Amino acid sequence: MLFYGTDFRHPVFTILTTEKWDMKINRYGQAEALSKSDFQTVLAAIANPTHRLIFAMCWYTCERPITILRLRVDQVYSDAARQLPLSVLVLPSSSRKDRVTRECPVSVALRQELKAYTPPPDGFLFPGAGAEGHLSFSAYYKALARTYASLGLRGYSTYSTRRGSITELARAGLSTRVIQQVSGHRSLQSLQRYIEVDPRVTVRAIALL
Repeated sequence: MLFYGTDFRHPVFTILTTEKWDMKINRYGQAEALSKSDFQTVLAAIANPTHRLIFAMCWYTCERPITILRLRVDQVYSDAARQLPLSVLVLPSSSRKDRVTRECPVSVALRQELKAYTPPPDGFLFPGAGAEGHLSFSAYYKALARTYASLGLRGYSTYSTRRGSITELARAGLSTRVIQQVSGHRSLQSLQRYIEVDPRVTVRAIALL
């Protein structure tokens, strides 16, 4: 995904595009899916607490980044002053691509991330200076791109968390129906596009014939 005003000579842009751009085209424009270990590596490398929580929430909710960016404090915390998160997040239809509200239980790992964050007293959870009021997708994209580049991870994007977390659930043996409930996909067909197939699994499958 490109943004107006992008400096095509910037080393981060070069790293993220030159070596893996062909792969993303061959994969019909889909970003690489993060493995759980790579997710943890990237999470540990993100120093900015805002960017860290956005990244963590994208993984632990299997949600799109723009939905997370649009969340308000009272949709995440029962008591912002005491940093007490809700037990279930309600992701409103107005902020989701498919315009369907979904509920997402807060896991132990996500609760720890939320308790470590200092939210504003009200308004957007991730406030920004732009007209939208919340941190822009472009700002988050650029920050995450720099982190990927610093770690030598190429071919990944802001959507790698969603693809990666869904793939992890599939590899753990959960049915696609259960994963659909977790991810909020409206159809199994759209969900299956997110699931990365390990080539080694394909080889083992063929060997069974």
